[in-house]
Amino acid sequence: MSVSSLSEYINKIDNQGLVKTITDTSNSVYTNIQQYFDYTNHINGLLLGNVQSGKTAQTLGVIAKLADEGFSIFLFLTTDNVYLQKQTYERAVSGLTTFDVFGEYDDVPFFNSQMKKPILVVLKKNTNVLKKWRNHLSSSNYCLSNPIVIVDDEADAASLNTLVNKSRVSTINNHLASIKDLASSSIYFQVTATPQSILLQSEISGWKPAFVNYFKPGENYLGGDFFYAEPTSYCIRYTEETELDKVKQESEFIPQGLRDSLMSFLVVCAYSIENKHDTCNFLIHPSVRINDHDIFANKIGEHLNFLLEELETESTTFEDNLRRAWLDLQMSKPDITNFDDIKQQITSLLFEQKIKTVILNSTSSIEIDYNKGYNIIVGGNSLGRGITISKLQTIYYCRKSKTPQADTFWQHSRMFGYDRDAGLMRIYIPPTLHRLFTELNNSNRVLIKQIEEFGLDGVQLIYPKNIRPTRKNVIDNEFLNFIAGGVNFFPNKPIQNNAEQVDDLLSAYQDEKETEITTFDTVQQLLKHVGSTDIEDWDNEKFNDCVQALSAKRPSTKCYLIIRKDRDISSGTGTLLSPTDRRTGDKLNKALVLTLYRVNGQTSKGWNGKPFWIPNIKFPDDACFYDVKS
Repeated sequence: MSVSSLSEYINKIDNQGLVKTITDTSNSVYTNIQQYFDYTNHINGLLLGNVQSGKTAQTLGVIAKLADEGFSIFLFLTTDNVYLQKQTYERAVSGLTTFDVFGEYDDVPFFNSQMKKPILVVLKKNTNVLKKWRNHLSSSNYCLSNPIVIVDDEADAASLNTLVNKSRVSTINNHLASIKDLASSSIYFQVTATPQSILLQSEISGWKPAFVNYFKPGENYLGGDFFYAEPTSYCIRYTEETELDKVKQESEFIPQGLRDSLMSFLVVCAYSIENKHDTCNFLIHPSVRINDHDIFANKIGEHLNFLLEELETESTTFEDNLRRAWLDLQMSKPDITNFDDIKQQITSLLFEQKIKTVILNSTSSIEIDYNKGYNIIVGGNSLGRGITISKLQTIYYCRKSKTPQADTFWQHSRMFGYDRDAGLMRIYIPPTLHRLFTELNNSNRVLIKQIEEFGLDGVQLIYPKNIRPTRKNVIDNEFLNFIAGGVNFFPNKPIQNNAEQVDDLLSAYQDEKETEITTFDTVQQLLKHVGSTDIEDWDNEKFNDCVQALSAKRPSTKCYLIIRKDRDISSGTGTLLSPTDRRTGDKLNKALVLTLYRVNGQTSKGWNGKPFWIPNIKFPDDACFYDVKS
């Protein structure tokens, strides 16, 4: 009897809650494969999780399950990041003991394996690496009679066609397509916690997912609803908006927020030592610029020396600042170690220079180990995706962008995870950036709710006007549906047989008031009966999806009706709203406004001779909706 790869894999996992989740996920994914895959086609599936919620553990479970079902050749693709490829390879080797697992330089053992076991190759999404292994796969003939399973971790990051609007194919995207084409059939899993760019792929692109499986996080996961809750989480500490500039100025002092965050970290380190924990980390994410990383690292080093001098001179300022940090943490961690013991441990940490400052960016050495000891990690883009920082308790974040992208910024949430002490978590962040992340969390929650309830049908991305869902260069403009708030939409070819149905729905509204307060449900009911004879002119389903998304994300949004009867509007007039009604709707700029005109419908005006209702809809000014044309 053959050994079950999935059983062998989950037997190595101590967390029984995670074991159950992995088992359920693997079975659910395989059910979708049975529905959509017929061993002659090429399909894409979206595996959606939360940032640092255990997606890799669940994905390895899916791979093991498919090996049990007869699949034998797998690729696991990571972003073009040496840390992440190394981390993923090591996890695969230790977890999938029934597989032959190969890295980027394992050409010879790959050819010698002769597929005696299931094969998993872990690669970076790098042009040269993909080209080399495409040739290896072709030469091996392993794919001739076997479907290939490709797991693309962070599939939204580098895999999509960045030249789609130039009628060309980008290099990485082309390599991935050619690898799929080596086999007569393939399953391509798009794994991510930020699926915006994938959800906005057109059918014709070849990268739109056929199905989605959502990985629920396990117990004790700290994610967006913990850190970016409304009202504000206790772990948030606001810093000045200008702290990045102040750090970059030539001064021997660092600004207050950075000083406070460093002192808080020292207290947590001391607590960790008292409780026999050998690791504690502090993340500083200032910007994408390598020069800024060097400046921050140098300033931190100088300030640690300054604190050491204060200790040597028995400065009361040091003790006052330390006590303030200790009292702050005590509010959320009542059983924190007493102050005198904390101070003694910090004294040892500073005198023995046990606090290490580590720069983590594209120029850093792969040998850096930040998962042992007490580390202050300074970095930029290398901190954006996939890198897991154990025991991360303190975060200082000041990276800004004029037009932030939802997926990029959400990936910066390296504090999400399982091995954090909730009572000791502190995030130091400017108020504007905190509002941004709170908005992103709200959008993410709504997206997951839509997917859990409806799958991929009717998914509607909704963001404020100053936030883009993803980068523009991977979305085909020809197929992008975009509805901006604050804009009036009405049909030029309205349905003309809806008077009876709409009259009935509006029977409670007797008088022509300036406006009528209403509900999301009423708006959706009314939208079922109004619209256009041409879907390109007015897409009722699209507007209903937008209303549904708005009600889920912003349930407190007010809804108004503007009802006008006995209108003598001509067909093809080019406008619908009267100047007065337009001004009325514009004043309600934070609300959903549905204006309904009951047109008399005379033939002399170009209509069919019977009354009917024409709609005009306007969404809140600060909301934008995105999806793709089917």
